[in-house]
Amino acid sequence: MRTEGARPTSERLRGLAGRLSRPSGIALLAAAAFVVWIALGTFTVPATSLGVARLFGTVVDSAVAPGVHWWWPPPIGRVDRVEVTPTFTLTIGYAAPDDPASAPVGVALGRWLTGDTNILEIRARVNYRISDPARWLLSSQSPRDVMRDVVGSAVTEAASALPVDDLLTSGRLRLAERVMARSQRILDAYGLGVQILGVNLESIEPPADVIAAFQAVQNAKADRERAVSEAQAYANSVLPVARGEAEKRVSEALSFQAQRVNAAQGAADAFAKLAAEHRRAPALLEQRLHLETLEKVLPRVRRYVLPPERPGAVPLRIVE
Repeated sequence: MRTEGARPTSERLRGLAGRLSRPSGIALLAAAAFVVWIALGTFTVPATSLGVARLFGTVVDSAVAPGVHWWWPPPIGRVDRVEVTPTFTLTIGYAAPDDPASAPVGVALGRWLTGDTNILEIRARVNYRISDPARWLLSSQSPRDVMRDVVGSAVTEAASALPVDDLLTSGRLRLAERVMARSQRILDAYGLGVQILGVNLESIEPPADVIAAFQAVQNAKADRERAVSEAQAYANSVLPVARGEAEKRVSEALSFQAQRVNAAQGAADAFAKLAAEHRRAPALLEQRLHLETLEKVLPRVRRYVLPPERPGAVPLRIVE
């Protein structure tokens, strides 16, 4: 029964092959293949992407809008879809565990030389988006690797221009700005078709084998700053008092000077007047001065009076 059932099937297949081998059958098959080939030219561009349409390898349309379109199927034409809306991340200085496309980074590649010949381990994330899909596709076989090399070179250039103290403290923002500007400038020159949105420095720290020495240096600098601050505070509290005391003494000296000068001037004027009076009446002026001097001196002197009625005896009487 199987042999008898197989005969009609094989006969039908031979009949179909015979019909297709006829000129009309070949034309029908060619038409069907052409219809299928034309149908293969229909494609869809997602809302977050742009299409790059090529004809015989030449870019004809570098920004095919999202939606349903038709383009010549391979091998005549080709359409590549490139996401342009999302923000992509590229790690520098280490391999991100959530990025399978990131290449492993050795210890030496994660370290950079600073401007004062110190070594720091720098880890950063670069956020970027694709601004030109055609250039992104055709400028390089591995554009992410090119980006990683360019940003690494920018980090080398920026870190070598700053001392280690600035990089560990206030120079992080300058480092990120310099890396972003230099990387964008080089990528534009390469025509890679990307726009860097930001450079985030995740960590800047000395290598693990010398981190204790770096910490000791930082502690010493902190002690120095604290001592300077305490000395400045002491100076701020002492200097105003010293300045006030100095101003007080200067003021007292000036006042004493003015008093002495005025007194001397008054004495000189009085002496000049006495000299004029002496020229007019010397005897009278000398007698008056003698009497005035006695009036000033005698009240402070103990006076002894000797009675003349008993010669040879010295009975004394004190006159107060």
